[in-house]
Amino acid sequence: MEVRQAVIPAAGLGTRFLPVTKAVPKEMVPILDKPSIHYIISEAIDSGVDNICIVCSPDREATMHYLQPDDALATILERKGKSSWTAEVDRLIDSARYSFVFQDQPRGLGDAILCARDCLTDDHFAVMLPDDLLLGDIPGLGQLKSVAEQYDAGVVALMPVSDDEVSAYGIVMVAEEQPDGTVVMTDVVEKPAKEDAPSNLAIIGRYIFPKGLLVALEKVEPAASGEVQLTDAIVDLIRDGQKMLGYKIDLPRFDAGTPVGWLKANNYLAMRDPRYAGVFE
Repeated sequence: MEVRQAVIPAAGLGTRFLPVTKAVPKEMVPILDKPSIHYIISEAIDSGVDNICIVCSPDREATMHYLQPDDALATILERKGKSSWTAEVDRLIDSARYSFVFQDQPRGLGDAILCARDCLTDDHFAVMLPDDLLLGDIPGLGQLKSVAEQYDAGVVALMPVSDDEVSAYGIVMVAEEQPDGTVVMTDVVEKPAKEDAPSNLAIIGRYIFPKGLLVALEKVEPAASGEVQLTDAIVDLIRDGQKMLGYKIDLPRFDAGTPVGWLKANNYLAMRDPRYAGVFE
């Protein structure tokens, strides 16, 4: 198995960040001096992914522009001797091939992945949610890839949560756990009450799936809200005999889709960036 393709669903309305997301896509809200999606794409590239499909809203093209060369800007910066200012985004542009597809209506994460089906040609692919920032020296997706390739199986990222938090996540039922932090999943319960949670292990926004997930998603009945739930398709894969593993990621994780999580991510990165030394003293 070799995972070289990734889907980044970025078509959400960003309601928790209104009013700024009325004009700015949520994934383009900056954390320090880079938009949040920059960190996700950098993680993908550092994990060996070089083919990235981004699912956007039709009227939000800022992300597309961010990942395209800008010759006029490059000329101005070169004239001013400041070409290095765009070095980090230039690395992203040069290191992967990008495709963009549109999700016309917010019909859930499962539907967003289905929108990317024509981009996916390999037997396995990654899904990376831009709200979930995993910050550390070893890329979170790279950790999942190692597990997927070792066991030749699909794998989702997990983290332990408190009893009061289980109702906000998909919680996995575990058949067995390996010393390396890998677990065999037998079921997933979406947002259970704490008394109904099968464990305290929550799925967070990194996944590696077999291409059969697309078939499972096509069969999922939309919820009452009209959304196609990814969790339902994962459960169907498990019941059809597909081996699905979970892996406990040991990295600082921030939910940049909420103002509090976004503030914590800014603070975490600023405290470790030499450019801001002394600012918080």
